[in-house]
Amino acid sequence: MRNFLIGIVLLALIWVEVDARLVRVRRIRRLVGASERDAQITDFRVSPTDDEGVFKYAFKTSNGIDVQAAGSPLETIGIYSYTSPEGVPIETRYIADELGFHVVGRHLPQPPPTPDYILRSLEYIRTHTEDGKLKKPHFL
Repeated sequence: MRNFLIGIVLLALIWVEVDARLVRVRRIRRLVGASERDAQITDFRVSPTDDEGVFKYAFKTSNGIDVQAAGSPLETIGIYSYTSPEGVPIETRYIADELGFHVVGRHLPQPPPTPDYILRSLEYIRTHTEDGKLKKPHFL
C-alpha cells in the first residue's frame, strides 16, 4: 500500500511537470504565430570543409532570421539576427573556443560596473602580502 501511494505521488509530480511544459509551449506558439511556424529557408550557402577543417555556412529564412558562421574544430565565430515578437531587431555575435562560448548583443543584460571599493581591495591584495606588508616590487 505504501509503495502504491508513493507511486501515485510520483506520477502526480511528473504530470504537473509535463503539464507546465505544455503550457509554456502553448504560450510560445501563441506569441510566435502561424507565419513563424511556416517559415521557409530562402537562402542557404555552405562552403566545403577544407583540409584544415575550416567550414562556412549561412542561411536566411522567410521570417527574417539570418545566420552566418565560420570556424574550425577549435574555434567558431558567428552572428545571427531576427526580430523579436515585440518587433525589436535582435543581433547576436558569438565566439566559441577553448575558453568557452562568448556572446555579445545589445539586447543582453550587462553587469553593473565594479564598485570602486572592490577595485581598491583588489589592488591592495595584489600589492600586499597575507600579513599586510607591502610586497617588494619585482621587475620582469
